[in-house]
Amino acid sequence: MTTTIGKGCCALCSKENAIMKCQGCSQTFCYNHMADHRQQLNKQLEDVEMTCDLIRETLTEQRTDSEKHPLMQKINQWEQESIAKIRKTAEEARQLLVKHTIGRIAEIEVKLSKLTNQIRQNREDNDFFETDLRQLKESLTKLKDKLPLKSSSIAVREDSTPFVSRIYVDLPGKFNT
Repeated sequence: MTTTIGKGCCALCSKENAIMKCQGCSQTFCYNHMADHRQQLNKQLEDVEMTCDLIRETLTEQRTDSEKHPLMQKINQWEQESIAKIRKTAEEARQLLVKHTIGRIAEIEVKLSKLTNQIRQNREDNDFFETDLRQLKESLTKLKDKLPLKSSSIAVREDSTPFVSRIYVDLPGKFNT
């Protein structure tokens, strides 16, 4: 916005024929240079508009390509590493349980084979009594209780300390314009 004033010095040519004062910068200009000054202001406004458009374009790109953000990639990497740790630990626990189960099965098979031979021998000899039958039944019950999937001595437990560290996103305070 300009205002007309009396004679003064032009800010650009220093002639004393300045007749207008710019309300924004408080400088006085002659008629010819006031147009130049307005042209400079229009150019600066265009630059501001271009910066605004560039920011809008950047926002649009960030909204559509949020997965490409370096911090998003860091979160994805944390997720993959955490899943890998969990899978590795679960596989180790499975292998330990399978190894134990196979060992227990082999042990029970040996005892069951001995018990089977004893039963066959008793039948062949036709030499057994109630006490023998009771002992055989007790031995079978003990073997049955030792079956790996029925054993109450095996348990799966979770450690109380965190296995995977938690990830946080630290956000700054409220956004001020």
